[in-house]
Formats: sequence, C-alpha cells, structure tokens
Amino acid sequence: MRSFALQIAGQQLNFDTDGDVQDSAKNVLGRWKTAANRIVYTPTGGSPQNIDVDWAFNDRNQLTIAQNGTTVCTLVNTLDGLVGYHLEKNVLFVDPDGDLDFVFQLDCLFGLNGDGNLIVSINGKTSVLDGFIEDTKSRFRFRFDDKEMPSFPSSLVFSGIWERLTDPTLADQIRLHFALDDKKLEIAANPLNLPAQVQVSRARNHLEMVYQSKSSGERRLQFQGSLEIKTGFTLFFSIDDVKDGGVRRSVIKVETTFDMDIATGFLRLSVGRNVAGTAGQTIELGGSIKTTLKNGTLSFDFNYRKDSAGGQSTKTIAAGLSFESKSGNKLFVNFTQEGNARTVDVTGKISTAKFTFDGRVQIKNDAQGRSLSGFFGLSW
Repeated sequence: MRSFALQIAGQQLNFDTDGDVQDSAKNVLGRWKTAANRIVYTPTGGSPQNIDVDWAFNDRNQLTIAQNGTTVCTLVNTLDGLVGYHLEKNVLFVDPDGDLDFVFQLDCLFGLNGDGNLIVSINGKTSVLDGFIEDTKSRFRFRFDDKEMPSFPSSLVFSGIWERLTDPTLADQIRLHFALDDKKLEIAANPLNLPAQVQVSRARNHLEMVYQSKSSGERRLQFQGSLEIKTGFTLFFSIDDVKDGGVRRSVIKVETTFDMDIATGFLRLSVGRNVAGTAGQTIELGGSIKTTLKNGTLSFDFNYRKDSAGGQSTKTIAAGLSFESKSGNKLFVNFTQEGNARTVDVTGKISTAKFTFDGRVQIKNDAQGRSLSGFFGLSW
C-alpha cells in the first residue's frame, strides 16, 4: 500500500492506494474514489467533497497526480506491487498497487500518433504512451511498460469496430481505422488510424499489419475471420466478433485489379482499380491454381482458404484462354473473365518466363507453328 497527500479545506490528508483517507496520525477519516476525473473524498458519516487534480502519464509511462501544478503522486511498478490498467467500455480503470482491492476510473479521450503510440487526454491534458499495437485475435490492443520496470506490460483493449479509411488518396492502399463505440472518445486531430498498411497473410488468407515500433521492434496485428472473392475481384474480409475483447463484427471491402499475373500457390492482386503497371499496394492470396485444358483452350480456377476454420472456396480466374501471335512477334492471350472478353499483351511476361514448347496448346497465327505449355503453374 502507498499513499499521497492532498490539501482539502486547508487541511492535509493522506490518500492511500487501498481507498482509505487518513490524517497525520493515521486515523482513518473516510474513503476516496474518482468521479468525472476528480478525486471524491467522503468522510465517515459526512458528505462527499470534490478535489480537483490533474492526471497525466509521464515520459516513463507512469500515471501521475498533480494538485495546483505540483505532482503529489507517481504510480510506479515495484517488487511489492504492479500498477494495473484495463479498459471497460473504453473507460480507463486503474488498480494503483495491483492488489485488486481498490480500483478507480478515469474518463479519457484516445488517439494515435504516426508512430503508433497511444495519445491519452484527461481533462484536456494530453500524454503520449510509448508502446505498441499487437494482437492475434483481431483486437485493437495497445501494450506499454513502466519503463523503470519493463518486464510487466500493461494491456489496453478497446471496444469498437474496424473500418477501412475512405480517403480517395488511399484508394490503392488498405488502411484501417478503429471506430470506438462512442465516437466522442476519439481525439479528432489524432484518429485511431493504424500506423502501417494492412497486408494479407497468405498462410491464413486474412488481414494483418506488420510494422516497426520505434521502441519495441517488429510487431504484428492479426485479424481472424473469413475471405470472399466476389465479382470484379472485390475482396470482402469479415472480421469476427471478439466477445471478450469488445471488437464487433467488421467487414472490410477491398476492390482489386487482376492483370493476368499468376504465380504458383498464390494469386497476386493490385489494390484499387488500377491499370496494369501503375503504382499501388500489391496483395497476395494463398491457394492453388487449377488448370483445365479442353479443346485447345485453358481455364484457370483458384482454390483458396476462405476462413480461419480451413473451409475452401473456388474462384474462376479466366476461362477459354487462347494464345495468339501478332505482327512484331508479339504474343497476346484472349480469355473470358466474369462474362467479359479480354485481350492482354503478355509478350514481356513470356520473355522472362522459363517455359517450354511441347505441342499442348497451339498459338494462333504463329508463323513458326509453335505451341506452349509453360504457363501451367508459372509466374507470368
């Protein structure tokens, strides 16, 4: 148990971390709690009295209490007790000495800076917690240490829903924002935007963010749920509810472009409705390409894992592929995709591909009468 002194009505009283209020002779006079970020002292048999204080985290990630501009208490980890922090409906609860017999609450506003550190504002006083975002269950979980005893990290799990940022300048990236259940608790100037692009894990076919925390190295946020490839190669990532973590079911929609770039074991897509060759985020889905040869034409189907339980689904990439040689020794592929006929120049892709000619598929209008099979399972 620890204590700190506050002035009230001209008298100095000691407030301990078990909730008791004592005089200088250690006589218990009453109890204390917090309300609206004030300390509320209730004398035994008397009426509650409010005490204005300032709350802030210092540069060592320790919560401090100040009265009239003077710090009167710094909550630190010791071998005798660890300060505990947790969120309930995005309200911060503090166990000042970790013994679980007294907890007080603080109403905060939250944001993120560009490094992924948490910004906490209490009564307009802003602090930055140096830590990192990391989780394997889709939760927005921020972890931080008391830097004077960093072996016991605290964990704040927020309640809300994931959504994709809709700024037109981000159309060719997957950038996520966490919307708190009560949107008024977010610092407008520092929204809860993840600090890096969200990629797709080919092993799980779901979203994940991997980024470098300045103070904690590489960190990873993994999402759980399902994937569906719909018309136009629009991807729908469903993020499951996390009942014990406050994350409600979220759906992230990602429009992508497929430009006939097929590789063994995965499907490569460009985020946004980009023309082939333009800059933009590239994502890869894990699975397998199934090639069907019928009547001299090819069809490609993509078998992929659609959810975390291992269920499988199939997406037709292209049907009726035929290859045609044109003037200038250029090679084109003709195919049907989602009912639309397409023609793509693949000359450049072939020039670097390792393939053989063996008579399997005839190239139309080819003066040398060549045929090919090397596109089976090769990157092009």
